[in-house]
Amino acid sequence: MIKEINKFIVRTPLHKTAIEIKAKKIVKGFSKENNAILNNKTIYSISPYKTGTTFLAGCFNYAISAHEPIHYASVKTMAEDFDAFFVRRLNTLDLKLESSGFWSAYIDELANHTIAKELTYICILRKPASWVTSVINHWYQIKKYRQHYFWTNELFWKKIVGVDLSNFFNYDEQEQQEIVSKMLQFYMSFTEKTGKLKNVHYVWIKDLQSFLPTMENLIGEEAKPDKSEQNKGLVKHFVYEDKEIDNEYESLVNSLNTK
Repeated sequence: MIKEINKFIVRTPLHKTAIEIKAKKIVKGFSKENNAILNNKTIYSISPYKTGTTFLAGCFNYAISAHEPIHYASVKTMAEDFDAFFVRRLNTLDLKLESSGFWSAYIDELANHTIAKELTYICILRKPASWVTSVINHWYQIKKYRQHYFWTNELFWKKIVGVDLSNFFNYDEQEQQEIVSKMLQFYMSFTEKTGKLKNVHYVWIKDLQSFLPTMENLIGEEAKPDKSEQNKGLVKHFVYEDKEIDNEYESLVNSLNTK
């Protein structure tokens, strides 16, 4: 019954109000400590959405590893005041590993924050053309759920990246190309900015499985990849190809790996 009620609310104007109320309650319960890490020094996977973050987080026990925890509340609070909420959120969740796509918008803040700059980060690498294809097809699937408030589109893709993905398939070819161009600009800029981080591990998405022993050593936990899942689109309604940008990305990655 509760699931059915929630499903109904998500498809009505009550959706936004409901998640706003929930977010305020979550933030109110955040740890008050904002100057020190109380327990776990969380390792963050900071790559954008659709880069294998679901799989990586799912390889470890949910008690110490999470994929996009308290997602809406996190995006809202980080956008309002990063410095005020970063450590409070870290202490509240008390995770060893977190994979959340929204961190990709806050590399400058992470690199300059007194505590965050000393933490360890994972940057999962995926060729830009493949990434664009995956993200756009993911949004094709999301639209099918008919939720009333596509908040990730409003707060991340529109506000930060500058694109409207929820209506991508309603635009003409030129408008779609403009969206793709902005996505690529964000993706390349994000990747370049990761070079500002002191402690970052770069791993190609195709090598995530072989990277798990390193991840085990970093967090002191055993990986169980067989229990993890991957968010794969079943049908590709849009395919983007651009060897030039893919080659540019590889050159950028090589320069970062030789820092």
